[in-house]
Amino acid sequence: MAVLVFAAISCDSNNNADSDLELIPVNSVTVNGYTVSLHAQTELETGANHLYWEIEEDGKTADIQSFTITPMMDMGQMMHSTPFNQPVTSEEDEDYLENMAVFIMPSGEMGSWSITFEITKMDGETVSGELPVEIASSWKFTSTRSENDKVYYISWYSPRKPVSGNNELVFLIHTRTGMMNFPAVENAELSVYPYMDMGGGSGHSTDYTTPVAMGDGFYEGEINYSMSGVWTTSVELIAENDTLPEVMFEYSVQAK
Repeated sequence: MAVLVFAAISCDSNNNADSDLELIPVNSVTVNGYTVSLHAQTELETGANHLYWEIEEDGKTADIQSFTITPMMDMGQMMHSTPFNQPVTSEEDEDYLENMAVFIMPSGEMGSWSITFEITKMDGETVSGELPVEIASSWKFTSTRSENDKVYYISWYSPRKPVSGNNELVFLIHTRTGMMNFPAVENAELSVYPYMDMGGGSGHSTDYTTPVAMGDGFYEGEINYSMSGVWTTSVELIAENDTLPEVMFEYSVQAK
């Protein structure tokens, strides 16, 4: 996902009493009188995450020109970013700025994540800071490499919590062209196969429609789980006339 820069935003607080958004605090930091708070719907994890931001000054929502971010992984001898876009006013709750980040590795011995940010005040001055974040490992993210060593990142975007019956089946796919550049993969083809192992050499698939490209790296289809339990879904990606090695997602489907 390319980094999208916007010129100006309004952070005026409009209390949205109708919002069903349920968020948990992730972290916050105060720099030069501005408190930047990050929230999410669940703990941050590898794969696609929606991030919700509040920027306050003196305990009130700050009036600012713009707010931009850059997630960074510090691995000691090298640093890299990850697929992300820039925060804009959330459609779910106008009290927040929202963006998406696809974290491509968890926090741990390999390195640590932080999100650098820059606030442009109404007078044009800027305030910069850094917010450390912890990223957990998740079954919703994997990667594969082509024969020429080009890496493709595949995020299981939906369903977040698979249930028996019909579900949207959505993947989000990116590649890497540099340590700071992770463009969306727009015109790939996917071949998927869901399967439930029943033991003893038996098992079965279920009804589904193959996800197709919808733009911005999203590939959308449907899947109708015939029963609850442990399922796998294999994904084979064809990109730039290359058939990539198959990857597998393993997860639990809950009864509806």
